[in-house]
Amino acid sequence: MDSLDEHDAAAVHRAALECEAIAADLERLKAMIADAGGRLLASFNAVGTLESGARDEAARQRLAGALANAVTALQFQDMANQLIGHAQARLATMQETLTRIAQGVDPLLATSRLQPVRQTGMGAGSIDLF
Repeated sequence: MDSLDEHDAAAVHRAALECEAIAADLERLKAMIADAGGRLLASFNAVGTLESGARDEAARQRLAGALANAVTALQFQDMANQLIGHAQARLATMQETLTRIAQGVDPLLATSRLQPVRQTGMGAGSIDLF
């Protein structure tokens, strides 16, 4: 791949910076979700202690519903964290690719040196054993 002109290199650099900003936003989101999950867990535990003291069936039903909602919210937190982790991994790959492009390396062709067969014709030649 020919080296990028100055304009293209600047665009690739801006794209890499945007990836960094997105990654930072995802980290902040992850921290916010973790904080909300911690608060939810504390509430979940408090409701759990109240459930044993509920006097009538209606109060027990309301507390059971609240507990079920808390469990669902904790499951949401787990799924959201998994999605954030996946997005972060994809962004890291994109950043690496953009960096390689900015350096003038075509990431799709970078592994072409690893081809097991280098012969290009059918003429006589030496044999490479591997």
